[in-house]
Amino acid sequence: MLKKIIMGAALLASSSFATYSQFPVPAAQSGEARLNADFSMQDKWKGLDLTVKGRFVPVQNLELFLNLPFAVVTRWDGNDVDQERMKNMTFGARYQIIPNVAGFLDVTFPTGKKAYDDDGFTFYFGGQYSQDFGAVSLGTELGLAITTEGDDKVKPPMELSLNAELDPNVSPVISPYFGATLKVLLNDPKLDGHKAGDTSGDIGVFPYLGATFKINEMLSFDANATFGLGKDYLRYTCDGNDKVSITLEASIIAKF
Repeated sequence: MLKKIIMGAALLASSSFATYSQFPVPAAQSGEARLNADFSMQDKWKGLDLTVKGRFVPVQNLELFLNLPFAVVTRWDGNDVDQERMKNMTFGARYQIIPNVAGFLDVTFPTGKKAYDDDGFTFYFGGQYSQDFGAVSLGTELGLAITTEGDDKVKPPMELSLNAELDPNVSPVISPYFGATLKVLLNDPKLDGHKAGDTSGDIGVFPYLGATFKINEMLSFDANATFGLGKDYLRYTCDGNDKVSITLEASIIAKF
């Protein structure tokens, strides 16, 4: 049960989207590094993750992405469950096919603790469409996540993810944004090759809003909040807990 609680909370902390951005790949030889602090709450669960993220564009239209998450606080009903650790690492690539369309592939490796993190590989792939309308920019993403069976013989269901985000052009200093992610479990989980639950068609909805504040040409600060909805989806991913989740995130971003 504890494993499912922690895995579910980890999912909630990162459910908005997996890729670094839904907007076009930046110029060649540019990049970003960011430090994220994610505080998640759901019923009796409270957790804090620190994540080091980075992206680099070695050649025009090709972006490489790295995500290193660490759990630094893990509490259930006010008690420390003492599972601070490095979690599963993600490496990804995104290619700008035409100015408005990009394709991506992210691979999550089982670098975390097997007792608490999924010990299979997760492949998340799909496409993005973006458009700048002047007063507002639109970024969208459609992706499919497939997780392999690990040593624990558990194979999670495939998951379809659809994200849409609007970034109003307010000022050069403050850039607000808001959006939502729709997640759909496409089939049932399996344990040692046998059906282990009824999840096909379960839907989670994760609306979010935030803003980026430009400090100077190199540094900026980002803050956002994400809400998790969908009783059946949450009930499966969080071991029966179908309460609304809240994730608060703050980031320091450095461009180079």
